[in-house]
Amino acid sequence: MNDYHRTNLIPIFPLSMVFFPGQVKMLHIFEPRYKDLLQMCIHTGSPFGIVLNRPPTRRDPRPLPHRVGVMAHIFQVARQSDDTYHIQIYGGERFQVQHFYENLSFLQAEINSFPLTQTDSEEAFLLTDAVGEMLESYLDALTEASGYDFQLPDLPETPEQLAYITASVLQINNQQKQALLNIPTLPELFRREIQHLVSEIDLMDWINDTIESPANNLFDGYGPEGVISLN
Repeated sequence: MNDYHRTNLIPIFPLSMVFFPGQVKMLHIFEPRYKDLLQMCIHTGSPFGIVLNRPPTRRDPRPLPHRVGVMAHIFQVARQSDDTYHIQIYGGERFQVQHFYENLSFLQAEINSFPLTQTDSEEAFLLTDAVGEMLESYLDALTEASGYDFQLPDLPETPEQLAYITASVLQINNQQKQALLNIPTLPELFRREIQHLVSEIDLMDWINDTIESPANNLFDGYGPEGVISLN
Protein backbone atom coordinates (compact mmCIF):
# COMPACT_ATOMS: atom_id res chain seq x y z
CA MET A 1 0.00 0.00 0.00
CA ASN A 2 2.49 2.64 -1.10
CA ASP A 3 1.34 3.57 -4.61
CA TYR A 4 0.90 7.32 -4.16
CA HIS A 5 -0.05 7.79 -7.78
CA ARG A 6 -3.46 6.50 -6.71
CA THR A 7 -5.37 9.63 -5.85
CA ASN A 8 -7.37 7.98 -3.04
CA LEU A 9 -4.37 6.71 -1.03
CA ILE A 10 -2.33 9.31 0.86
CA PRO A 11 0.17 9.54 3.73
CA ILE A 12 -1.36 10.92 6.90
CA PHE A 13 0.13 13.32 9.44
CA PRO A 14 -2.00 13.43 12.63
CA LEU A 15 -1.50 16.70 14.53
CA SER A 16 -2.93 18.39 17.59
CA MET A 17 -4.47 21.10 15.40
CA VAL A 18 -7.23 21.42 12.83
CA PHE A 19 -6.06 22.48 9.37
CA PHE A 20 -8.43 24.19 6.92
CA PRO A 21 -8.49 24.64 3.14
CA GLY A 22 -6.62 27.80 2.16
CA GLN A 23 -4.64 27.94 5.39
CA VAL A 24 -0.84 28.36 5.27
CA LYS A 25 1.24 26.79 8.01
CA MET A 26 4.87 26.03 8.86
CA LEU A 27 5.64 22.60 10.33
CA HIS A 28 8.80 21.42 12.06
CA ILE A 29 9.53 17.82 10.99
CA PHE A 30 11.79 15.97 13.42
CA GLU A 31 10.37 12.48 14.08
CA PRO A 32 11.92 9.74 11.88
CA ARG A 33 8.51 8.49 10.67
CA TYR A 34 7.50 11.94 9.50
CA LYS A 35 10.87 12.44 7.83
CA ASP A 36 10.01 9.23 5.94
CA LEU A 37 6.62 10.74 5.05
CA LEU A 38 8.26 13.95 3.87
CA GLN A 39 10.80 12.10 1.70
CA MET A 40 8.00 10.07 0.12
CA CYS A 41 6.04 13.25 -0.70
CA ILE A 42 9.12 14.98 -2.11
CA HIS A 43 9.97 11.93 -4.24
CA THR A 44 6.45 11.53 -5.63
CA GLY A 45 5.41 15.19 -5.67
CA SER A 46 2.26 14.26 -3.75
CA PRO A 47 0.56 16.06 -0.86
CA PHE A 48 -0.17 14.47 2.49
CA GLY A 49 -3.24 14.62 4.69
CA ILE A 50 -3.52 16.42 8.02
CA VAL A 51 -6.07 15.14 10.50
CA LEU A 52 -6.69 16.00 14.14
CA ASN A 53 -5.27 13.37 16.47
CA ARG A 54 -7.14 11.88 19.41
CA PRO A 55 -5.59 11.73 22.88
CA PRO A 56 -4.83 8.24 24.24
CA THR A 57 -7.11 6.80 26.89
CA ARG A 58 -6.83 3.86 29.24
CA ARG A 59 -9.28 1.94 27.06
CA ASP A 60 -7.59 2.94 23.78
CA PRO A 61 -3.91 3.89 24.25
CA ARG A 62 -3.34 4.24 20.45
CA PRO A 63 -6.54 5.74 19.04
CA LEU A 64 -6.84 6.47 15.34
CA PRO A 65 -7.28 10.16 14.47
CA HIS A 66 -10.38 11.93 13.22
CA ARG A 67 -11.63 10.95 9.77
CA VAL A 68 -12.19 14.36 8.18
CA GLY A 69 -9.04 16.23 7.21
CA VAL A 70 -7.40 18.45 4.62
CA MET A 71 -4.71 17.86 2.01
CA ALA A 72 -1.42 19.63 2.78
CA HIS A 73 0.47 20.77 -0.32
CA ILE A 74 4.18 21.39 0.30
CA PHE A 75 5.54 24.55 -1.30
CA GLN A 76 8.78 25.08 0.64
CA VAL A 77 11.24 22.75 2.38
CA ALA A 78 14.23 23.89 4.44
CA ARG A 79 16.59 21.29 5.89
CA GLN A 80 18.11 22.34 9.22
CA SER A 81 21.62 21.74 10.55
CA ASP A 82 20.29 19.15 13.04
CA ASP A 83 18.75 17.09 10.19
CA THR A 84 15.23 18.28 10.91
CA TYR A 85 13.06 20.17 8.42
CA HIS A 86 10.93 23.27 8.32
CA ILE A 87 8.23 22.99 5.68
CA GLN A 88 5.60 25.43 4.47
CA ILE A 89 2.26 23.91 3.54
CA TYR A 90 -0.96 25.13 1.96
CA GLY A 91 -4.39 23.68 2.77
CA GLY A 92 -6.06 22.15 -0.26
CA GLU A 93 -8.99 19.77 -0.63
CA ARG A 94 -11.06 18.45 2.25
CA PHE A 95 -11.34 14.66 2.47
CA GLN A 96 -13.00 11.89 4.41
CA VAL A 97 -11.05 8.79 5.47
CA GLN A 98 -12.53 5.46 4.45
CA HIS A 99 -9.81 3.27 5.93
CA PHE A 100 -6.51 3.74 7.79
CA TYR A 101 -3.42 1.61 7.08
CA GLU A 102 -0.63 1.13 9.62
CA ASN A 103 1.82 -1.04 7.66
CA LEU A 104 4.49 1.65 7.12
CA SER A 105 6.38 3.80 9.61
CA PHE A 106 3.73 6.49 9.12
CA LEU A 107 -0.04 6.26 8.84
CA GLN A 108 -1.78 6.04 5.46
CA ALA A 109 -5.42 6.35 4.52
CA GLU A 110 -7.80 5.53 1.71
CA ILE A 111 -9.81 8.71 1.23
CA ASN A 112 -12.72 10.21 -0.65
CA SER A 113 -13.00 13.85 -1.61
CA PHE A 114 -15.38 15.75 0.70
CA PRO A 115 -16.06 19.18 -0.84
CA LEU A 116 -18.50 21.66 0.66
CA THR A 117 -21.91 21.56 -0.96
CA GLN A 118 -24.48 24.31 -1.59
CA THR A 119 -21.65 26.80 -2.20
CA ASP A 120 -23.69 28.58 -4.89
CA SER A 121 -26.97 28.54 -2.99
CA GLU A 122 -28.96 31.69 -2.33
CA GLU A 123 -28.67 31.14 1.42
CA ALA A 124 -24.88 30.92 1.20
CA PHE A 125 -24.68 34.26 -0.59
CA LEU A 126 -27.15 35.89 1.82
CA LEU A 127 -25.01 34.80 4.78
CA THR A 128 -21.71 35.84 3.19
CA ASP A 129 -22.09 39.56 3.94
CA ALA A 130 -23.15 38.92 7.54
CA VAL A 131 -20.18 36.63 8.22
CA GLY A 132 -17.77 39.04 6.51
CA GLU A 133 -18.94 41.99 8.63
CA MET A 134 -18.85 39.94 11.84
CA LEU A 135 -15.37 38.61 11.04
CA GLU A 136 -14.04 42.16 10.61
CA SER A 137 -15.62 43.19 13.92
CA TYR A 138 -14.17 40.11 15.63
CA LEU A 139 -10.66 40.75 14.31
CA ASP A 140 -10.88 44.40 15.42
CA ALA A 141 -11.92 43.32 18.92
CA LEU A 142 -9.28 40.59 19.04
CA THR A 143 -6.58 43.03 17.98
CA GLU A 144 -7.65 45.50 20.66
CA ALA A 145 -7.81 42.84 23.37
CA SER A 146 -4.48 41.18 22.54
CA GLY A 147 -2.28 43.99 21.29
CA TYR A 148 -1.39 41.89 18.24
CA ASP A 149 -2.45 42.60 14.68
CA PHE A 150 -5.14 40.16 13.58
CA GLN A 151 -6.28 42.20 10.60
CA LEU A 152 -6.65 40.63 7.17
CA PRO A 153 -5.29 42.66 4.23
CA ASP A 154 -8.36 41.72 2.19
CA LEU A 155 -11.45 39.63 2.76
CA PRO A 156 -11.52 36.38 0.75
CA GLU A 157 -13.00 36.54 -2.73
CA THR A 158 -15.47 33.63 -2.49
CA PRO A 159 -18.01 32.55 0.16
CA GLU A 160 -16.17 29.23 0.60
CA GLN A 161 -12.83 30.97 1.20
CA LEU A 162 -14.52 33.30 3.69
CA ALA A 163 -15.97 30.35 5.59
CA TYR A 164 -12.63 28.60 5.93
CA ILE A 165 -10.61 31.70 6.86
CA THR A 166 -13.23 32.42 9.53
CA ALA A 167 -12.92 28.88 10.86
CA SER A 168 -9.14 29.15 10.97
CA VAL A 169 -8.97 32.47 12.88
CA LEU A 170 -11.68 31.72 15.45
CA GLN A 171 -10.03 31.32 18.86
CA ILE A 172 -11.96 28.18 19.80
CA ASN A 173 -10.77 24.74 20.83
CA ASN A 174 -9.81 21.91 18.50
CA GLN A 175 -12.98 19.91 19.06
CA GLN A 176 -15.07 22.93 18.06
CA LYS A 177 -12.86 23.50 15.02
CA GLN A 178 -13.14 19.85 14.01
CA ALA A 179 -16.92 20.15 14.27
CA LEU A 180 -16.72 23.07 11.80
CA LEU A 181 -14.52 21.08 9.44
CA ASN A 182 -17.00 18.18 9.50
CA ILE A 183 -19.95 20.29 8.32
CA PRO A 184 -21.09 19.22 4.82
CA THR A 185 -22.80 22.38 3.52
CA LEU A 186 -21.69 26.02 3.28
CA PRO A 187 -24.90 27.56 4.70
CA GLU A 188 -24.71 25.31 7.77
CA LEU A 189 -21.02 26.19 8.23
CA PHE A 190 -21.83 29.90 8.06
CA ARG A 191 -24.66 29.52 10.58
CA ARG A 192 -22.40 27.71 13.05
CA GLU A 193 -19.67 30.30 12.60
CA ILE A 194 -22.12 33.11 13.29
CA GLN A 195 -22.92 31.47 16.63
CA HIS A 196 -19.20 31.31 17.50
CA LEU A 197 -18.59 34.87 16.30
CA VAL A 198 -21.41 36.25 18.45
CA SER A 199 -19.98 34.53 21.54
CA GLU A 200 -16.40 35.51 20.76
CA ILE A 201 -17.24 39.15 20.01
CA ASP A 202 -19.14 39.37 23.30
CA LEU A 203 -16.10 37.92 25.10
CA MET A 204 -13.67 40.32 23.41
CA ASP A 205 -15.94 43.28 24.17
CA TRP A 206 -16.06 42.24 27.83
CA ILE A 207 -12.27 41.98 27.93
CA ASN A 208 -11.83 45.36 26.28
CA ASP A 209 -14.38 47.00 28.59
CA THR A 210 -13.28 45.52 31.92
CA ILE A 211 -9.61 44.51 31.88
CA GLU A 212 -6.96 47.20 32.09
CA SER A 213 -4.15 46.83 29.53
CA PRO A 214 -5.19 43.36 28.39
CA ALA A 215 -2.26 43.15 25.98
CA ASN A 216 0.09 43.25 28.97
CA ASN A 217 -1.81 40.70 31.04
CA LEU A 218 -4.30 38.33 29.46
CA PHE A 219 -2.23 37.39 26.40
CA ASP A 220 1.24 37.23 27.98
CA GLY A 221 3.26 34.18 27.07
CA TYR A 222 1.51 33.13 23.86
CA GLY A 223 4.13 31.34 21.78
CA PRO A 224 7.93 31.58 21.79
CA GLU A 225 7.95 35.21 20.65
CA GLY A 226 4.57 36.33 21.96
CA VAL A 227 2.86 35.28 18.76
CA ILE A 228 -0.71 34.07 19.09
CA SER A 229 -1.48 31.03 16.95
CA LEU A 230 -4.43 31.32 14.60
CA ASN A 231 -5.01 27.56 14.93
